[in-house]
Amino acid sequence: MPPSTLYLWRLRTLYVGYLGSRITFSAGAHTLLFGLEDDVLLDVSGERFRARTLLLPAGVSFTADPQGKQIACCFLDPLGRDYLFHQRLMQWREPGFYSDSSLQGRQLSVLKQAYRDSLDADEVYGQLADLLFPAASTEVEGFRPDARIARIIELIRSDPAQNYSNEDLASQVGLSGARLQRVFKDATGIPIRRYRLWHRLFVTSTMMSMGSSLTDAALTAGFSDSSHLSHVFQNMLGMSPSAMLGHSRRNRVLVGAGEPGEQA
Repeated sequence: MPPSTLYLWRLRTLYVGYLGSRITFSAGAHTLLFGLEDDVLLDVSGERFRARTLLLPAGVSFTADPQGKQIACCFLDPLGRDYLFHQRLMQWREPGFYSDSSLQGRQLSVLKQAYRDSLDADEVYGQLADLLFPAASTEVEGFRPDARIARIIELIRSDPAQNYSNEDLASQVGLSGARLQRVFKDATGIPIRRYRLWHRLFVTSTMMSMGSSLTDAALTAGFSDSSHLSHVFQNMLGMSPSAMLGHSRRNRVLVGAGEPGEQA
């Protein structure tokens, strides 16, 4: 069985590989899920669905069963531009997700080929541009970026270990703490605290890809200890850090820049 690969870019993340069993998670970002070899079985809100491509909003808890087959799981940009781009290409499904992209055939083909060719992260990003990640120059109907939320995201990203209070963050954009909480969740789908934890997972993964130990990466990213990291990782991604990030012949973590000049 080929290795699993985690590609890390500034605003997006892609995992391609084999999970082997059912996983339950609640991601901190809007998520595109692909069954590269067969349908993925999805349990959400007590109902079961199956599809080759699925689009799930941030913060929704669901259980995915890849049936032992290869999958790709793409975590999209925090401001929701990617999400709007994809939802217009897919079919709405109760109780609150989308499936069956009109680009599905091309998406699956490019994902499988990019993975087989063992390209680096930026080469893979280039292959997937416009199929998964709309270019910054592409107009996405209905997307109205909120500069205040972009500013909050940038503050969190610039110092992930800092536990800014809502009031501290709100003062940077001229809002009350309570108002910022509402506006942030409306824009991203998740509370500020959950986005901070999500970004800390990204920082931890990046550091481990460069050789840091789990403990050092966890502390630098702002987790209280490696146990705290493991708990958050399991809750958000449905697996332990070692299962996704463990350095072995079966796991690769590749870091790239994404689209040049792109803003959060």
